[in-house]
Amino acid sequence: MAKAKRKRRQASSQSGRSQSARPEASAAGSAVESPASPPRHRTLVVCAALVALTAAAYFPVTAHEFVKLDDPSYFTNNPHLDGQVSLADVRRALLEPYFANWIPLTHLSIALDDALHGARPGAVLATNVGLHALAGILLFLALLRMTGRWAASAFVAAVFLVHPLHVESVAWASSRKDVLVGVFWMATLLAYARYHERPGAARYAAVVVGLALALLSKPTAVTLPCVLLLLDVWPLRRLGPGARQPLGSRRVWLEKLPLFALVAVASAITWAVQSTAGAEQTMNVPFVYRLQNGVSSLAAYLADSLWPSGLAVFYPYPTRGFAAGELAIAGALLLGVSAACLAWVRREPSLLVGWLWFVGTLVPTLGLVQVGLQARADRYMYLPLVGLAVAAAFGLPGLVAPLRRAPRAVAALACSVVLALALAAHAQVRLWRDTLTLFEHATAVTEDNYFAHQLVGNALRSRGELARAERELREAVRIKPESDDARIDLATLLVETGRAAEARAELERVRRNGADGAGFHALVGLAADREGRTADAIAGYRAALEREPGHREAANNLAWLLATSPDPSLRDPEQAERIVRGVLARDSDDPFVLDTLAAAQAAAGRPAEAVRTQARAVALLSADTHPAQRAELERRLSDYRLRASGAGSERQ
Repeated sequence: MAKAKRKRRQASSQSGRSQSARPEASAAGSAVESPASPPRHRTLVVCAALVALTAAAYFPVTAHEFVKLDDPSYFTNNPHLDGQVSLADVRRALLEPYFANWIPLTHLSIALDDALHGARPGAVLATNVGLHALAGILLFLALLRMTGRWAASAFVAAVFLVHPLHVESVAWASSRKDVLVGVFWMATLLAYARYHERPGAARYAAVVVGLALALLSKPTAVTLPCVLLLLDVWPLRRLGPGARQPLGSRRVWLEKLPLFALVAVASAITWAVQSTAGAEQTMNVPFVYRLQNGVSSLAAYLADSLWPSGLAVFYPYPTRGFAAGELAIAGALLLGVSAACLAWVRREPSLLVGWLWFVGTLVPTLGLVQVGLQARADRYMYLPLVGLAVAAAFGLPGLVAPLRRAPRAVAALACSVVLALALAAHAQVRLWRDTLTLFEHATAVTEDNYFAHQLVGNALRSRGELARAERELREAVRIKPESDDARIDLATLLVETGRAAEARAELERVRRNGADGAGFHALVGLAADREGRTADAIAGYRAALEREPGHREAANNLAWLLATSPDPSLRDPEQAERIVRGVLARDSDDPFVLDTLAAAQAAAGRPAEAVRTQARAVALLSADTHPAQRAELERRLSDYRLRASGAGSERQ
């Protein structure tokens, strides 16, 4: 009897071992009837390894700076950041789009960052890395739950975490929306896997909430319901020729209706916000050109996924258009891959699912509806790349017989790929350490990149390297003569280097192109001011304030001229004081604005008040960082004191 029991236990143990091993050994296309759960410690080890891998690739970001591309608007110059998160912040995030985007959850995440550690780039970027690692772990757990294949699932997650194409989404502070949508996207996949195992209202609600949170993070989540339908085909087998319950397909479609309703609402809001803000640029790019760019971009994304070299922060539209031969090759490549995936769909459905995941999730960002100036962007591959990794991990081994017979060789190859990607990502991360390094690299790996030259020029200008800055800005204007922004930056540098007449010529060309913004008029005023044309300068500053009443530089410069102009017909100290007090109401500790207020007080015949105001301005301005300006303020303070003492003597 005891011997019989031992035999039954041995048989049961062998059966359990064979079932747990079956998913790993089976071809990727053969569905797993009941994905076996690997030992918990193995899952924990994989998760820990994924975190360590991410940290090793991205640890340099803690010493990085913000870059002069959106980061100032989101962090250092964001008027909504006040060191705390309140109900007012929640209301504003939900009801008031900011910077041409309606991404409430992302804005609240940035506000929370500010409340915890202020606008410190290292801390902000470390948070991005943490969210990215969390997204990778959730992806691993979701795929493991759906397939039961821990090694393939771990490979997909590792590729997601350390592929160089994802560096832009993690090492760029302004891409918080990418890593945040990644977390909720992967959490939704995990929730959907749990719902598939045991359908119920609570588990379905988790799927709906996950999608809603992803949409509130970034609108690219609109494709998530389509990806869930792909997963219904494989590995869940709820749809398609291999479905376990063909009669249940109606339910599969019906349960997606609330998800597509959420997507429709988010899409409508996004369209309205971006159209109102002027971010939508379809009228500037012919549809045929956008269609050609879409085909070219898909092929480029595929190539960069397989061989990620020459990546750049900005890819311009080609100045000479798209070559017919290159488009033909790109189209043939895309059609060939699509045909191959269709031909192998019954044998390896994961190939088609992964390919359609890649193509489908890229559709909103291919530029068919053009938003922004770029032809394509690495950050747009944050979610689509998962599809290619799924096809490679789950589909390719089933097609290549030697791979099926050599699991150790496959494991060694996979580890080598992940290690190579991690090393390449680490090198790419270092390019994001500051604006100059990032955009100089872009000029080196792309052609005719006017935007990169423009940003390099501005970075050099901020460092005081004015000769090099001018060369870069003139190169940007040469590449794209119709770029008003590049000409305005060049004109700004010309004004700063004492060539206001040259700047005026550039600004006149910009004016003929229809420029009419506050910044443009403020610069027109500054150029006139430097040429000594005070009346024209006042007119320029007033025009800037009409278009943007809170324009700080225009208001301060206008107030200074009204307070100090030697022409009595232009001088108006009382109006100058009103203007400058409006600026101080928003920032009472700006020494240069206080300097203007002191000048207005002195011009109005109140030198004692001017002394007190100027003394405060001098105290606020560091002699270490602004020695020349501090000396100038001290000189004026002495002058006001002399006037005040003279006025006191006259009263006596």
